[in-house]
Amino acid sequence: MSAQGRGFWLHQLVEYGIAGGLIMMSAQSTTPVAPILVSVAVLLNAAVSDGPVSAFSWFPRKLHRALDWVIIAVAVVCMVVLDLDSRARLALLAIAVVMAVVALGTNYAKRVR
Repeated sequence: MSAQGRGFWLHQLVEYGIAGGLIMMSAQSTTPVAPILVSVAVLLNAAVSDGPVSAFSWFPRKLHRALDWVIIAVAVVCMVVLDLDSRARLALLAIAVVMAVVALGTNYAKRVR
């Protein structure tokens, strides 16, 4: 990884993977609603932000960065407050940690050509 951080395209790919993994994990959980909602939020955030791997460019990367932290906070709050099984809690914790690491190491600036 360079001193400037990882590219936003890689950040988006990781978020797609996080969303897919969390949806698949939810199928094994007895309390799947919270993990599914968090995964849909992650998926939408990656898909509609202004990036090279997005499906739609509806909002800027600055808003994407803020929503990353909102999603992390929501995952932690769901993990602590809701009555979830241990798989769902562990998955939400893992997602929050992975997203925080990815968000902290990402360069959100657009590449100048």
